[in-house]
Amino acid sequence: AQPSSASASRCPDVATRVCYTVISMRRQKSNLLDALDRGWDLLERGDASGADRQARRALASDRRCAEAHTLLGADRLAEGDAKGALKCFRQALALDGKDVVALLHTADALIEPFEQYEEAVALCDRAIAVAIEPADRIDALLLKVEALLAHEDEDAARQALAALPPPPYPAADLHLRAGSAWFDLADLGAARRELERSLALDDALADAHHLLGLVHQQLGDQAAMVKSFTRTRALDLISGAPPWGLTPREFERTAERVLEELPPGILKHLANVPVIAADYPAIELVAEGSDPRMLGFFSGVPFPEHSNVGGDSPHLECIFLYQRNIERYARSREETLDEIRTTVLHETGHFF
Repeated sequence: AQPSSASASRCPDVATRVCYTVISMRRQKSNLLDALDRGWDLLERGDASGADRQARRALASDRRCAEAHTLLGADRLAEGDAKGALKCFRQALALDGKDVVALLHTADALIEPFEQYEEAVALCDRAIAVAIEPADRIDALLLKVEALLAHEDEDAARQALAALPPPPYPAADLHLRAGSAWFDLADLGAARRELERSLALDDALADAHHLLGLVHQQLGDQAAMVKSFTRTRALDLISGAPPWGLTPREFERTAERVLEELPPGILKHLANVPVIAADYPAIELVAEGSDPRMLGFFSGVPFPEHSNVGGDSPHLECIFLYQRNIERYARSREETLDEIRTTVLHETGHFF
């Protein structure tokens, strides 16, 4: 039977609407995936503002996308907003409690700075149980180890390390984290092996060079230590400041305020001791074996050793503060300001 003229006129409209709906859904999904891919890539390259825009673009496509909330949280953590980051991560888990990326980011945030180690370990165990990709499982195991070490449970950390699959791993960073764990457990041989594997995959990993230098330091290999430290410094010089980095004037003024708080009697003795801000230690110090990531350095003769026999002889005391190292050590602007204070007091303590 032929359709009536009325039904025939409706059929193309229905088909058109269905077609447009399908096209719209596909376009929306494409926009979502594109925003997520771009956001993670920008975040990895240190572009926090760009990553934030892509996270919001993804959420505009789908407010219930767990990964979009995770990306927004990772961006906030990169900018030093730990509380805001944790809120985003928990929202992601509320939407999808089996999302490995959300589980691991939440656990990582709970370890540092919130120090909620038991919940972090529980989230890592959930991630291990649902992880399909080998890299995700290794990531979850290593994060569990890091939580246990932060909680000072070395026996459990060793057991978790024993559950790792045999190397090699698919990414240099995984070997670096394994090496760091073995270093914390004082197994220098295992630490060195993992760090060397890491650098074989990516020789530009400054953290791996630095930790390998610390391994050589403990093993008593001065030449190898200096080589690793020199490479660390060279890589650090080309790294950018974190989002919470201060201007040079802000950094210097913060140090000045700390000195102004000291008692007059202390300030009198420090009158001729300049406090100098620099980004990193001089290459000469590193060549002598100093840690390229030290936060501060006192150079000269300590005050109690100044001779009073025949009058004071001239001294060349100086206190150095290393801005980029302090900013790297901190995780937010507030922590940076606190660490400047701690470092100034520590180095003046060396003088006295």
